[in-house]
Amino acid sequence: MLSLSKISKVKLIPFIFWFLAFIPVNGILYINTSEEFHGDKVVNTPTYFHQNCDDSVFPIVFVHGFLASGDSYEKQALRFMANGLCPHRLFMFDWNTVSMQDNTEKLDAFINEVLQKTDAPRVYLVGHSAGGGLSYSYMSQPERAKKIEAYVHIGARADIRPPGKEGEVPTLNIYSKGDPIVPGADIPGATNLKLTEEDHYQVVTSNASFEAIYEFFFQNQPSTNDPVISQRDSVTIAGKAVSLGENQPMDNAQITIFELDSESGMRLSDKPLATLSVDSLGQWGPVEVKTGAVVEYELHSEGRTVSYFRQAINYDNPFIYLRGLPSPSSIAGRMLSSLPSDDHQSVVVIFTSDRATVHGRDHLSVDGIELSTEDFATAANSSIAWFLFDANQNQKTDTTSIPTFALAPFLSGVDFFFDTTESISHRANFNGRIINFPNRKSASEGIVVIVFD
Repeated sequence: MLSLSKISKVKLIPFIFWFLAFIPVNGILYINTSEEFHGDKVVNTPTYFHQNCDDSVFPIVFVHGFLASGDSYEKQALRFMANGLCPHRLFMFDWNTVSMQDNTEKLDAFINEVLQKTDAPRVYLVGHSAGGGLSYSYMSQPERAKKIEAYVHIGARADIRPPGKEGEVPTLNIYSKGDPIVPGADIPGATNLKLTEEDHYQVVTSNASFEAIYEFFFQNQPSTNDPVISQRDSVTIAGKAVSLGENQPMDNAQITIFELDSESGMRLSDKPLATLSVDSLGQWGPVEVKTGAVVEYELHSEGRTVSYFRQAINYDNPFIYLRGLPSPSSIAGRMLSSLPSDDHQSVVVIFTSDRATVHGRDHLSVDGIELSTEDFATAANSSIAWFLFDANQNQKTDTTSIPTFALAPFLSGVDFFFDTTESISHRANFNGRIINFPNRKSASEGIVVIVFD
């Protein structure tokens, strides 16, 4: 196991990368790594989702921020679908934000493939946080800027003008006074929307942002802000499986889906609803499940098993992301090397995908024990991922900080003991939303991930 001093050094590396990601590409020296990467390839939504939708609009390319994946835009993509857009006009550029490679070439190849697949002359481009810095750098070359019909800059550093050599790309700039990570400012020559309370993640997931983006692209207001609740007995789901932080496709992994008792989080049967293979691009599905069902997604790969627990499924969704652990030799893998593999305890990760957890505004608890305290849930950290395990191995819940997760934004670690002597269920509560989940032996049964979406 890494010593604290070594962990600290490892943790500072991605933090520096996060900081540098806001600097234009021509202002820093990029370091190319030798590892082959396939997470940034264009994937196609299954044909089931292509029915009764509008494929005449320009395709939209979404670029996520540091340590994130395409599901940063899951809510917005579902809202676009609810307003009639075809999901095969919505593309997530999953890039490795901790590699320090020059990702402008990869983004260019991605956009070229989107144009080829859709036979469109240009695309709409959306960049959040570090994805905004990457997008600006991409459009600094005139031949690339010509491929962009319009651009949306979200929660990212303000430039002195819109992107393009002469600032020629029509731009909507969305930022929030409530975002302590990237405060933002007006961009002269752009359409500017200043939100007041949204944090660094809400600025990309909120209704207000969606309405502004939709109106900017299509010059009219959306008919709805809500995904379409299924009137059928079943819903169809699909998505991607990628490595945490690096977005490497979990090719050759297997996903097993189980229906759960919503009151306990326990499996209703040992027989799975479906067993699916992940392809070379990370795609899985589609598969049908009962409308309103609560299910577990068990991701099996060469590394450790990861089991995902989410809220009930009430609508078709082709954008469900599952993350496996990255290679131990990678930067993100070294970040996560402190996660115990110990059958005497569970390792639980809670992911609040649509907003950070901020003390005084939000409430996050497990089994009635408050996690959103002044110590852990500062606005400045904007935590969306919470790592819970018995770090000091005293078989007690001390609710003390785990140093591994204290040196970078967006992450919090809390000493929390989940005893696995017998099989029991636990309850996570985020602002009144409840997800019940079982304890799992972290060595032989894997890691538990709770997703509030």
